[in-house]
Amino acid sequence: MTSDKRSSGARTPPGTDGIWTFVFIDMIVFSLFFAVYLSERLRLPGVFAASQSHLDPKFGLVNALILLTSSLFVAEAVAAARLGKATLVRARLALALACGAMFSASKLTEYVGKFAAGITPVTNSFYSLYFLLTMIHFLHVLAGMVFIAHCLGRARVEAGLTVFVAKLENTGLFWHFVDLLWLFLFPLLYLAGPK
Repeated sequence: MTSDKRSSGARTPPGTDGIWTFVFIDMIVFSLFFAVYLSERLRLPGVFAASQSHLDPKFGLVNALILLTSSLFVAEAVAAARLGKATLVRARLALALACGAMFSASKLTEYVGKFAAGITPVTNSFYSLYFLLTMIHFLHVLAGMVFIAHCLGRARVEAGLTVFVAKLENTGLFWHFVDLLWLFLFPLLYLAGPK
């Protein structure tokens, strides 16, 4: 159905119905997590403020910049795929993958620091939610990197094909969603509320 719409020249949203459905469901799930976080923050403001003061906002900001940069590279890869420019697709996907690896290294560094300081998911409610939210997000990043790596591997022979463009658009939509989640998580966990 997607290929028919594309071949007829009709303007359609990028990606397929399946990725939009997944993103919508994932948004609902994360919205529920955010609601629980805000509820707990209202219930235990002192615990949340004290715990949040042990997070370094620089980690959150650097991660936001890394993910935003990676989104730019993925968007450029999609545009290049539509034009059949396989070399440019592969170059941009490689850069996006490198950004994903940088985010992963940064997040793991932050986790190691927390565990070394004796901070774990059972320390208190704030850290339970901090680890839950960031680790679920981190799993999304890892999944997105797998999708990007797959597209990178197929770009040489498939770039320009309708099926590849749709696959890359789906990957891009997922990756942009992962970035958008971080843009909510960063201020919620690192910046919001009294210090």
